[in-house]
Amino acid sequence: MQVLYRRAYAGFGLLLFLVTWRLWTPQTEFPQIPFFAALIDVPSWVDWVAIAVVVVALFVAGLSTPELIWRRAMIAFAVAATLLMLLNQHRFQPWAYQFVLFAAIMANCRASRATQLMRWIVVSIYVYSAISKFDYQFLHSLGPQFLSTLTGYVGVASAELPTELQVWLASLFPIGELLVGIGLLVPRTRRLAIFAAVGSHVLLLLILGPWGLSHRPGVLVWNLFFIAQAGMLFAERSTNEEADASEPSRRMTESLCFVLTGIVIAFPASESLGYCDHWPAWELYSPRSSRVQIAIHDSAIDRLPPDVRQHLSLDGEVSAWRQLHIDRWSLESLSVPIYPEDRFQIGVALALADRYELALAIHVMQQSASDRWTGKRVELTFVGYEQLRATHQNFRINFKARQCSP
Repeated sequence: MQVLYRRAYAGFGLLLFLVTWRLWTPQTEFPQIPFFAALIDVPSWVDWVAIAVVVVALFVAGLSTPELIWRRAMIAFAVAATLLMLLNQHRFQPWAYQFVLFAAIMANCRASRATQLMRWIVVSIYVYSAISKFDYQFLHSLGPQFLSTLTGYVGVASAELPTELQVWLASLFPIGELLVGIGLLVPRTRRLAIFAAVGSHVLLLLILGPWGLSHRPGVLVWNLFFIAQAGMLFAERSTNEEADASEPSRRMTESLCFVLTGIVIAFPASESLGYCDHWPAWELYSPRSSRVQIAIHDSAIDRLPPDVRQHLSLDGEVSAWRQLHIDRWSLESLSVPIYPEDRFQIGVALALADRYELALAIHVMQQSASDRWTGKRVELTFVGYEQLRATHQNFRINFKARQCSP
């Protein structure tokens, strides 16, 4: 693997962990939901050790030249980051998933093979992300919002256009993304697709950046990484990279990496069947994901700490229930978007009900992923702590919070 790409990978990795550092520490402000119930009682010092390994490994990988050292650093990073994500589903951010996959591939494959496998994964990210946006919710909500933000730079108010026209114009976002993915896959169109990829991420930075929708730094840094990646990963292979084909083959580990890549590329297709979560399916900037709405009764609000209360809706004149905006809470407390799964968000609600003894003072509405053609969702309502606990039978993966203290 080219030294320049390795250093860019390590540098962007360190920057991403830096701007989202609160997510990776064993904080207790926002509930931590492990992937497996067996990890609920893992002590907090494990998180500290793992994040230390992540940081040191990325530094070593970025600065070292000897192949054996940086390969071992990549393995250490992949293991430690995977452990951190298993301890908290919230940490399964798309960029972290990609970085772990790439670390495993770079550590175990020759440069030419690693480049090939990582290219396939990047192409799958573009394709699946595009497919997820051919959806009623995106085309009627977030897509027009993207469009309005972008046209605002040139003084055009696209929000005043007919709704049908806004939908058609919003569809250009996933169409462009799909064409970029296909273009990067085909050698004859790859050079043009590289420029198109860079241009698409520049537009995203304009839309999501501080002069647009003001998204969190992690989102912006990941887009910058994709700009750098487009030029380095998809450029024609250098003489040095071709030379490594004469090295002894890493047949076993490379075969395993081919299998891993195949699973990563195929698994998102099972999202519609309920097996793959939305982010591992590369549903990026897609509002169709499953979710929950949490309401707290006025009588129990004083039990909540100030950092939670500030994300409650204003007092209602008719209802004694106030909505808790956990998406805003996630952004303010951890600087990352909330994990877009109803399972995880029910776990957050259950942790709140347990921690602050809310009993019947909490209502939760579970909403399924929206129908791709109509935008409609299936809704279920749970009243109180006991009904929330009973939802465990609906999920294959753990949704109970960790019990450790910082």
